[in-house]
Formats: sequence, structure tokens, C-alpha cells
Amino acid sequence: MVDYPARSHGNDGDSRVESVLELAKKLIAMPTVTNCAEERLHEVHACGRSIADFLGRAGLEVHLYDDGAYPSVLAAFPGGLTAPVTLGGHFDVVQPEPDDRQFEPKIEGDYLWGRGSADMKTVVASYMVWMAAVVGKGPPFPPVNLLLVGNEENGETQKWGTPHVLEAMNAETGWTPEFMVLGERTGEVGNEAYGSVCTSNRGILRMRIEGRGERGHSGTSAVPMDLVDRLIEARAAVAETFKRHLTLSSNDGWESNARVPFLNVGEPGVYNITAGEGVLGLEVRPIPEDDLPALVSNLKTVAAELGLEAVVEVADAGIACPPDNPYLAHLLAAVEYTSGVPAVIARKKPGTSARFAPGGNAVVWGQTGIGPHSKEERHYIPSIGPYLRVLDAFAERLIEPATIRLNGSRKPL
Repeated sequence: MVDYPARSHGNDGDSRVESVLELAKKLIAMPTVTNCAEERLHEVHACGRSIADFLGRAGLEVHLYDDGAYPSVLAAFPGGLTAPVTLGGHFDVVQPEPDDRQFEPKIEGDYLWGRGSADMKTVVASYMVWMAAVVGKGPPFPPVNLLLVGNEENGETQKWGTPHVLEAMNAETGWTPEFMVLGERTGEVGNEAYGSVCTSNRGILRMRIEGRGERGHSGTSAVPMDLVDRLIEARAAVAETFKRHLTLSSNDGWESNARVPFLNVGEPGVYNITAGEGVLGLEVRPIPEDDLPALVSNLKTVAAELGLEAVVEVADAGIACPPDNPYLAHLLAAVEYTSGVPAVIARKKPGTSARFAPGGNAVVWGQTGIGPHSKEERHYIPSIGPYLRVLDAFAERLIEPATIRLNGSRKPL
């Protein structure tokens, strides 16, 4: 691991940091909860409209997709909606822990606390402030657009998640992004000024194995094989299937993750009636080196052999950005130019929207956060300024790849 130069607390000499913090606090105060039984879709849609309004008033070209259960916003510099580089993120969050006090943002020392502060409303605010500042300076604009979605936490299976926006835009304009930068946190220790650039990202598989049994008196021998027995047998067969198809251990920690998060069958307290229905839940986070289609096919076979049905909710393989992607080279050069040391190349274990990038042409590169999805969630403020300045250098390279503006003059990188 490379240690980047330490930065001072606060705005780090960059006036935009205060704007990011103020905007981030407003976003955190909006309880945009998804991925639970009590989603707050009114707040999610209100947040989407607020983001679209902010970007539109700044002078950006904005498309608000809000005719589905979940909204999203695609914004670009004038005339640049089909730019080759897409910055991406999400503005939905998981349920607060322990209660709605997490929607009351607060700054303590170097940290901004609140639900969504680290995952990932501070980076969303950074993108918004950065785009607004760039468009305010006038052309030439970098070939970059911004996609923010409102249903990342529940897998983006419904519109308008990332894949739905990409599909709609491709059908309308023929556009496909050539490089995506997803701003999920990549400084995870808690005090890094610069997040690593993750060129590989695990995918996600969510599947249910469902079955129906014959309800009958448990004290007789006339009832066929108990559904509980079939689901328990399925659980054991699933574990063996995971072992055959997934890298579940490795020397460097880059491995797939597989869990059985729930098994629901029978009725608690009812002992004398066999179960009539049940479901086994599976979640896999596959690395790109593992064969996800083969795994899914074999899990379906396991279910069928036991008279059960496999229902796939999400099946997205992991991605690895092609190393020869020229935009990746520009981003790495921008990090090195800004920080003074080579960018840290890493791999992101939690699933992100990067898995939807065509051809795997995406990286996860964010700021620093601690405790996402927990009551300890907070964002490291000194990582905001460096991130904005890397975006500046990245944009300069996209406009004029061989040079960069420095103190009013242009000098070679």
C-alpha cells in the first residue's frame, strides 16, 4: 500500500469543499431509504428532483427519469449528453441505524456523520459541485457526463437503474459509455486523503429456491417427502455447488463470497402440520474470474432435481477494466499528478454499479468513508479536496491529453 501525502483538515485551500459539505448535509437530511419493506420512495423521488434542479440551474443539460418506482438523473455539459466518460453514483441509502437521528448530519473533527455520508452522498455532492463549477467557467468542456440513480441499494433491477438508463440512451442515441467511474468509497481505513482506483469489482447474484409441499398431519406416514427436508437437502447441495464453481479462498484475499441469508419454511409453533411452502435465499458476490452463468445453471439443476424452483433476481458478473482503456490511463495519471505518487490500484469487493459498464470498462474510485450501513457511518472530510483536484486534472487531460493547466499556464504532464 502506498501512503499518500497527508492533507490538512477542512477545505484544504479549496473553496469548493465547503460547498460540497453544505450540499452533502442537505442530501443526508433526505431519508432516501430503499432495499427494505418500508422504502421511502417519496423521499427518493424528491431527492432526484432536487438533484436535477440543482444541476439544471447550474447550466447543465439534464434528463430526469422519474416515471418508474425509482428515479435517476443523467446530466452533462451543454451538448455533451453522449460523452464517452460517465461519472456515476447513487443517492439512495439503507435503513437508518438505530433511528432517524442518522438523517441529522453533523461534523465532528475530520468527519461528516450521517446515513449516506460515506455511502455515498458526499461523493454525489462532490460530483454535483464539480460539474456546476466546470460549466460555470464555460467551454471547452471535458467529455464527461454524470449518472446518479435512486435504487442502487436494492440491486437496480427496476427502472431507472443504471442498466435501464444505458439501454434507453443507447436505443435513443446509440450512446454507450466508453469508461465509467463509480464514486463508491475506496479509502476504507478512514484517514486516506486519496482513495485507491479499483480496476476490478465483484458482481452479485441473488436467487431464491422456492418450493411447495403437501400439508398434512405430521404424525402419519402417508405424507410425501417433507418440504423442510427438501430445502435442507438443497442447502447442502448449494454449498457443494459453491465450492465447485467459486473461488472461496485465496492467498491475496481476492475471492468470491457466498451466503445463504435466509431459509423460511413452515409455521413457528405449529408442530403437527407439515410445511406447505418455503424459500431458501442465496447471495453470491462473484469475482470476474469465476464463471457466473455456469454457477446459475448448476443451481437451477440442483433445485429441479429436488422438485424446487430457482428464481433469479439479480445475476451480474464481476468486471475487470481492460488495462488498455485510454481513459483509465488518464485517470491514473491525474491521480499521480495531483498526489505526487503513483495511484494505488486495488479491487473492490462490495458490488457497485460498475458491473453494468459495457465491456467491463469501469473503475470504482471514491473518497474515504467509515462504517457504511451502520450507526458509525461517517465520511473523512480531508478526502474531498484531493478528489476534486484529481477530477480537475482528469478533465484537463481529456480536453488536452498532453498538457495540463498549472497556475494559469500549460505544462506537460
